[in-house]
Amino acid sequence: MGEPAGIRLTRLFSSLAVGPITLRNRIVSTAHSTGLTDGTRIGEELIAYYEARARGGVALIVTGSTSVHPSSSSRLKPALANWDNGVVVPYRRLASAVHRHGALVFAQLNHAGALSGSGGPFGCIVAPSAIDPEIAVETARGITLSEIDELVAAFATAAVRVREGGLDGIELHGGHGNLIQQFLSPHTNRREDAYGGSLENRLRFASEVALAVRRAVGPDFVVGLRLSAEEDYPDGLFLPETCQIAARLTDLASLDYVNVTSGSDTSAASLPRHYAPMYLRAGHMRQLARSVREAVSVPVLAVGRITDPRDAEAILAAGDADLIGMTRALIADRDLPDKARRGDFDAIRYCVGANEGCLGRLFRGLSMTCIQDPTSGREHELGAIERAAKPGHMVVAGAGVAGLEAARVAALRGHHVTLLERAETAGGQLLLARRAPGREELGGVSDNLLRVIGRLDIELRTKTEATVESILALKPDAVVIATGSRAFVPEGLDDGNNRLVSARAALDGAMVGDVVAVFDTKGDMIGPTTAEFLARSGRRVTLVTTQRAMGSKIEPMTLRLLQERLHECDVEIITDHAVIALTETGIILRHMVTGRERLLPDIASVVTATGARPLDGLRHALVAARPGLRLHLVGDARSPRHVEAAIYDAHMAARSL
Repeated sequence: MGEPAGIRLTRLFSSLAVGPITLRNRIVSTAHSTGLTDGTRIGEELIAYYEARARGGVALIVTGSTSVHPSSSSRLKPALANWDNGVVVPYRRLASAVHRHGALVFAQLNHAGALSGSGGPFGCIVAPSAIDPEIAVETARGITLSEIDELVAAFATAAVRVREGGLDGIELHGGHGNLIQQFLSPHTNRREDAYGGSLENRLRFASEVALAVRRAVGPDFVVGLRLSAEEDYPDGLFLPETCQIAARLTDLASLDYVNVTSGSDTSAASLPRHYAPMYLRAGHMRQLARSVREAVSVPVLAVGRITDPRDAEAILAAGDADLIGMTRALIADRDLPDKARRGDFDAIRYCVGANEGCLGRLFRGLSMTCIQDPTSGREHELGAIERAAKPGHMVVAGAGVAGLEAARVAALRGHHVTLLERAETAGGQLLLARRAPGREELGGVSDNLLRVIGRLDIELRTKTEATVESILALKPDAVVIATGSRAFVPEGLDDGNNRLVSARAALDGAMVGDVVAVFDTKGDMIGPTTAEFLARSGRRVTLVTTQRAMGSKIEPMTLRLLQERLHECDVEIITDHAVIALTETGIILRHMVTGRERLLPDIASVVTATGARPLDGLRHALVAARPGLRLHLVGDARSPRHVEAAIYDAHMAARSL
């Protein structure tokens, strides 16, 4: 095993007093939805998820956003609620699980206001004013004064339950476009009474909530605030005003810390600015935290794609913040804090900002995981990897991400592993995908795996074809077939003039004309990112997709930024059309609904993003040559899908070896 790098992160691993408690270091898992709730309560799956991160060395965990009143519900998979005393026992079980590993845990209390999922049996959705946000389930009505009083009391009562449940503190959610922010913002608060208009009036609801909570829990219990420092609306909140808000609220209610974020979930344009995918740089919100830190006298927490603990140390050293939110980094590697504390940075599985396993799954109504780690979010289901009762010799054919993961897990189970890869470099399709502009970090998935594999009992043989003969010569006890897939290019389109090229070939440097149509039938990342790749190389590009909208299978945050990038490089987008034929100089398009055909002239090349077919011939050949040999087909060789599915396949197969 390689030696740790030895870099000491003295600030990141120093303790910090936050009100009456002391954190063992500066790393925080901030509040985030998981989809792991037991209905609206904390159950075994969520406790296992949080406990794993406490065991990995994080200082503080903040539970997912927790509704304080039935009029506030999640638009996504059922989220946490604190509406009655039934939450106290689950809180105690959570506190016990986290505390036994030396971490502390807060509950984030919230009312979503206009962002609520539905009025349902509780009537319509309420907000400071009658508003209809871009991203909303229903139109909200203006809340009444008596309802305001009811919600203020609900926050206070929920806070008491948190304390009775043995948790260590409370965070009030005043960001991301939720009800407190809706009152603070002139964009959403159009009231003409004591709760609207001037900053003092717009502050009134937040002040009443913060004071009620402080009085309910007393002076010796942590109460903090999450605040969006900027709102991404021209008539919304901006940093100078939010600095005033932070200072006034912390003084008024003796708040113990401020968690600085940005944006509003009411806007599709704002979402990727605070749930940033890889297109945004690491630490992109640190200056917001610094500005708020200069305005308040309590610790400030910075967030925003902070995935490397060395970057976290730099933020602390610069005086930009006192605490560092590393939430998605901890989803990718729950043991990041302990690895960083040892200085073993090469052992960390770094988050690459794909957003597919975490936020992407949540937006599809599923529980979250990580594309790199199938056990993330499945801690209750998948325990630690155990050594095999009888270790043997495993051969893995193919060193894309599926093959790399299978080799890693098999080696952790005690097997000797021989990994065969016909290419000169391991990594499979990610070697191509990372060539697309702004997608370089995606290659970090294979980079992370290769660093770990270098420490294990794995023999990686590149430039070695996995054949029946080469595999059987190794006398394996089992074989994992991860031979990937080939790009599917519709044969009926080929005019014999080399004008038809797969997206994979285009990314790999194949000859492509100056005027290009990218034909996408999948709605995933391949078509649009290839279109951008070609456009930024100086070509004129039209993206033709059979889907109703470009990128229908791409998670919303990445999709929004990708749309902006395609517009920047003048990619024309034609939806609801298929390419059905190539003419001498153009292509024929057919509308998917009406069937009408039209000519798109002057197209030199057609680049296809039309799916793939599995390369599974090796499996059939091995079955014929050695009946009874244990075989596992994983990744694209099993069925062409995405990175998350390939790694999950491989992980589960290797666990069974």
